[in-house]
Amino acid sequence: MEEINFNIELWIVIKNFFPKLITELKQSEDPRHKSYITYKNAEILFVRILAVVFRLDSMRGIGETLNRKICFRNISKILELDEDLTELPHWGTINDFLERLSPDEIKKIIRKLVYRLTRMKTFENSKIRGKFWHIVVDATQICTFKERHCPHCLTREHKKDGKVISVDYYHVVLEAKLVLHGNIVVSIASEFVENDLDKDGNPILESNANKSSKEKIKQDCELKAFYRMAKKLKKDFPRLPICLGMDSLYAGEPVFNVCKENGWHYIIRFKDGSISTIAEEFHTLKDMEPEQTWSKTENGYTLTYKFVVKIPYKSHSLNVVECNQSNMEYPFVFVTDLPITRKNCEELVKKGRLRWKIENEGFNEQKNHGLGLGHLFSKNYIAMQNHYYLIQIGHMISQFLECGIKKIEALANITTKILFENIKEAFRTIMLTRADKCLVQNATQYRLREPTG
Repeated sequence: MEEINFNIELWIVIKNFFPKLITELKQSEDPRHKSYITYKNAEILFVRILAVVFRLDSMRGIGETLNRKICFRNISKILELDEDLTELPHWGTINDFLERLSPDEIKKIIRKLVYRLTRMKTFENSKIRGKFWHIVVDATQICTFKERHCPHCLTREHKKDGKVISVDYYHVVLEAKLVLHGNIVVSIASEFVENDLDKDGNPILESNANKSSKEKIKQDCELKAFYRMAKKLKKDFPRLPICLGMDSLYAGEPVFNVCKENGWHYIIRFKDGSISTIAEEFHTLKDMEPEQTWSKTENGYTLTYKFVVKIPYKSHSLNVVECNQSNMEYPFVFVTDLPITRKNCEELVKKGRLRWKIENEGFNEQKNHGLGLGHLFSKNYIAMQNHYYLIQIGHMISQFLECGIKKIEALANITTKILFENIKEAFRTIMLTRADKCLVQNATQYRLREPTG
């Protein structure tokens, strides 16, 4: 490990996978009055992104960890500043800036970073059937309060004996993540699940409800957020061939219609209660065609696949596949508009199960492994969104960094925690040089194979 310069590895990842990141940070719109600017927007945003890469899950930890001359020099090198920084922005300065910055500025940067990834040949093998980019969709709760945090808060009541004993106020984000290389998930679109406000900035009430009735507030939901996000995703990536991976909440005609209108495909987790007519027909037909049933042994377990094609449902023709694994109580069942055959049903089930990547490599990693997704960095709603989007950028970088370093045989089994502790310590103790810059700028090609097994 001592033979590896982790600073160079970090710089190489930024230069090769996200070559426009620094330029985009510099070109983002600065909302501050020019006479009050001490730190440029790129300096503030990049420091916040580095905090994510280094697993600094508190604002105070940024100053305590990076407040040294070597860090100033390294940040200045990567940002290609004319003069080296002499100090870092205080965490209060970072939050003050993020309270003013429009979240659309960071979302714009994320969109351009992802566009670059989809144009690279590196990830061609990540496509479903060699054609469709796999995007998994799910929601996560990021903050909870005992009192209303802001007018956009969703509410959840806790009752006992029919009486409300407490109310939780919380925020939820719906995420669409692009699956690359089988174990990398990067944010391609985000939509906050938030209540609409009236012209006075108050939550809109349900009809015939009085203002004192909190439970009558017209609440947003995950499905409504999906419809909004779908429009933005289509606008941002109009020609991107997409196959969505979603849970059973989305198994319904409205979502099928959205996908059909946008030219998207889908693999959706299916439960009998989702669409009863589809479930009945599938269970009736799945054992009638021997050619559509087959089994295999894998890792000591028996996998049995059954599928039924062309089940009519209103204006749609749906295909359903079931996978029973001998060590599991319940089967995995998916509904899709993609053709299913004996040859490709196994691949389709594997792609469908990748939806859990958004929970494991996505939300779980960001919440429980130092990226600070569940931490309240600011009570300001605008700043809260900006922190969220910057965490997504930092997580992109850290995933590529981890994946690349662990290709080195000697580091293949090192834990993620120890790896990023060493990356952080290298940035604090090893100064980047002109020679390092020349090395980073040399053209490099990456070819990542899909993991097997």
